[in-house]
Amino acid sequence: MSRAGSRFTRPRETFQILDEPGVGTIVLDQDMQVAWANTYAMDILSAREEEILGSDAGQVFDTHLVPLLQGRREDAGRLLATVRDGSEIPGLELLVQNARGEERRFVYSSRKIRQEPFAGMWVLCMRDVTERRPTDEGLLSSNRQLLVLNQIMGVSASSLSLDELLEASLSKTLELLDFDLGLTYLLNPERTLALTRYHHAVPKTYLARNRAIKVHHWPWNFVFVAGQPRYLERGGEGGTIEEEILSSLGVSTLACIPILAESVVVGALFLGSRTKEGLRDEECRLLEAIGKEIGSGVLRSVLHKRLEAAHRETNLYLDVMTHDIKNAENVANLYCDLLLDMLKGDAAQYARKLKECVRKSTGILQNVSTIRRIHQEPPDLKPVHLSHVIRASLARTPEAGVSFEDASAEIWADDLLPEIFTNLIGNAVKFGGPDGEITIRVEDDLEEDHTVVVTVEDTGPGIPDEMKETVFDRFKQGREQGCGEGLGLYIVGMLIERYGGRIWVEDRVEGRPDLGASLKFTLREVVHTTADGYED
Repeated sequence: MSRAGSRFTRPRETFQILDEPGVGTIVLDQDMQVAWANTYAMDILSAREEEILGSDAGQVFDTHLVPLLQGRREDAGRLLATVRDGSEIPGLELLVQNARGEERRFVYSSRKIRQEPFAGMWVLCMRDVTERRPTDEGLLSSNRQLLVLNQIMGVSASSLSLDELLEASLSKTLELLDFDLGLTYLLNPERTLALTRYHHAVPKTYLARNRAIKVHHWPWNFVFVAGQPRYLERGGEGGTIEEEILSSLGVSTLACIPILAESVVVGALFLGSRTKEGLRDEECRLLEAIGKEIGSGVLRSVLHKRLEAAHRETNLYLDVMTHDIKNAENVANLYCDLLLDMLKGDAAQYARKLKECVRKSTGILQNVSTIRRIHQEPPDLKPVHLSHVIRASLARTPEAGVSFEDASAEIWADDLLPEIFTNLIGNAVKFGGPDGEITIRVEDDLEEDHTVVVTVEDTGPGIPDEMKETVFDRFKQGREQGCGEGLGLYIVGMLIERYGGRIWVEDRVEGRPDLGASLKFTLREVVHTTADGYED
């Protein structure tokens, strides 16, 4: 009987369940001899079935595997040692050269079978991962590129000015991509010169001649005019302009990346390396993406400056208009008062309407000024005595019949708080008519500690249910009668939000919107903890 026949006593079909495409599988019996091997394992070992079945595993490895390991005998020794001393290998990477001279990469693993009737036997697997490794390396490279780009995007987004953006982006790119020197150029308004804005480790001799580059001269027109990246590398003909540029910078590779803002060239990023011998395609793509991201930051900075200029101009116009209209209002009111003294009947009524229209125009201008302050000035909240503010607002509208009992509450607010009551009282007077009744109450909030609820209610036409949710939106009118500019309640809503409160609308008489509206809002109350301190 042959050696294979004496050792191999189980039918081959017993182990075929272990057969797996792309995996070389060998089964050893309790005596560490080969009991079965699949076709792929024999192909890896360049061995025939009769050469390995029944043979000692060590002999098989020495004869068929070691020659394929390109001199790495220690790997084969480790395999045999771990099998013989009973330890398993979860994964060992092997570089194997097959009989066709192809280099393949395998992950070797071994495990001992503990279930009867195969207890004590071993399963050895060699899994081909040759194709997977480049994929994994490509994935790691892509992840690294995304990490670098995300960090550049973070620098771009957090920069407060154009100068900070350019300096920080250059430093971060040099740090992350391991370049030795760098420069950032920006085009002048005439787009004829590229001017150096920031540089790092650049020789002084180069800066002396190249602080300003004429962008239409070759080879820079390729970058600044055509908007295409250019990569200069040593190895070309001596005496060329490219070689002179590299020599003047003392580098072997120079990447010239256009800074693009919405496809328009606004500058360039120059990065040089003394050790890199050219750049890989993925490095070039990453640099070009960085150029676009810096360009987006430059565009944001330019737009921000334009926006600030537009705000300043708008504020100038509003200040001039406010000043002049107030002067005109004073004159118009003076003439209206004179007409009221001189006229009677319908003519006097017309004069009163004229005076009211002047007052409304001034109110609109006041609302616009208030909105501007809300948007531009951060809240500087201080303790404010609520009753004093309400009483002052009532004094400015003596024609309104308002019922109000003083309260002792102090709340957190700023000097815009009177606008809330001016608008709410004026709104109630306008829609309630001369016979309307207005009531203001200040009470503790039963649902929230250190909070007061202010109620302003009237006996006017009320607010329909379908408009209660939108009455504080801009240019929305919540009354069935009358007209107005639609900014008063919008301003009230913004101020309540500014003070950390909430506002809503109810019926004065529940279920009867036609009997008047009840506007309620909350304000945070000042809590005194010590003689000199407050608790928010």
